[in-house]
Amino acid sequence: MNRKYAIALGLLLLGTLCVAQDETNTGNEETETKGKPMKAAGLDMEVNKRLGSAMFTMFAGNNSEDSLSFGLAKILEVTADGTEITEDKHVCKFDKELKDNVEVICEDGDETKGQYAGLDENGNKTNIPYVMSVKTCPLSTCQDSAATIKIKSYIFTSGGFICQPDCEQGENKTMLQSPVFNGTAKWDVEIEGWKFCETCGDNNDVAAEKLKIFFAIAAKRKGKSAQARKNKGKQFDWKKCEIDAGISKKEDFEESVTKRQADDKRPDGNTDGGSKKPDGAGGNQSQDKGKGKDRKPSKMSGKCKPARGTSFEGKPEDQESFGFADSDGGNATMTFRMYPMAKIDGTEVIEADKGFEGPNVTEVQEAMTGSGETQPRKYVVITVKKFSTKLVYDPTGDMSESGGTTTPVPSSSPALGISFYIVSMFVLIINML
Repeated sequence: MNRKYAIALGLLLLGTLCVAQDETNTGNEETETKGKPMKAAGLDMEVNKRLGSAMFTMFAGNNSEDSLSFGLAKILEVTADGTEITEDKHVCKFDKELKDNVEVICEDGDETKGQYAGLDENGNKTNIPYVMSVKTCPLSTCQDSAATIKIKSYIFTSGGFICQPDCEQGENKTMLQSPVFNGTAKWDVEIEGWKFCETCGDNNDVAAEKLKIFFAIAAKRKGKSAQARKNKGKQFDWKKCEIDAGISKKEDFEESVTKRQADDKRPDGNTDGGSKKPDGAGGNQSQDKGKGKDRKPSKMSGKCKPARGTSFEGKPEDQESFGFADSDGGNATMTFRMYPMAKIDGTEVIEADKGFEGPNVTEVQEAMTGSGETQPRKYVVITVKKFSTKLVYDPTGDMSESGGTTTPVPSSSPALGISFYIVSMFVLIINML
């Protein structure tokens, strides 16, 4: 084959491929609003640039039939008695299916790696590695021009326990903890510069005292939509308790915890100054008795740990847990967890009955775009007291009930496929010369 014709053919094929790829992206609304995807620790997370109800969608490996979505549906102000304020510039609806929604496009930040300050299973300080990206979302379309929402998206690549407001202990201080795993996703939602209405209502005599945030969480199980529901109580893995601690019943577990709480004075569970072991046992480790024989010493590792000078109090986690059920009554494996606590204005911690309400699953009749007809929508809602500068709140999500992910992310990608195609075509052409 003539060399000139071969080179021309190669350039033509390459140009055709590039144009086809460009046409695929042009005019595609979904592509235009896609942010940078995150892949780490076996978790594949699609990210949308538009602030809304499905801003983040998580998949465990190549199982596309199971997914967990998280986003913000709307934010509005309420009075001291809970009356919603609907005046312009004091309510933001981000879900594009809701009537009077606003489009908020976020800016992507660089993806970074770091270490998150947390605790290990013995209550000792440790650093938990993560991959993180930041999105900054201006709210000028529905609020003050200086108001923004910043969302930090974390994927943890190792296990440990995170704390709210931090992992520092102190007298009369509430410190909530929750486990994270390899593949747990966490979001820091920061609302800054929000201006509350001081003279609302027909007579300008209504003032906003709280901010109400409607988080949208949804899941798919085997391709079917699954609705969020609040789990009853705290979730214990009793099979794991039996394996790790020799405890087979909830009553035995709680009795053991009560006994230990009376003795435990140090974060690692030691009371006699003995050497610390990885499982938290010291030189004065007691044994539980039951069924006529001595039980083996309880390690209380993983989800069965007792309080070690922390707030666990025999619970595996301090967050409210939400599960998902589909229309057939089947339970999805995904879980979503949210603290009953937040931080405002940099240092002030608000919690249940002290400026913080929720989180709770709430069904709302919403007016929809187009027809204006109402449809039921389920949200997880929190309400926080009025703040001056900034609110920070951080929910977490897992693709499996036991945490993290279940399958690895496929190594192949469309970009790799295109590269392979181009290289193959040029090799073929060269061989034709």
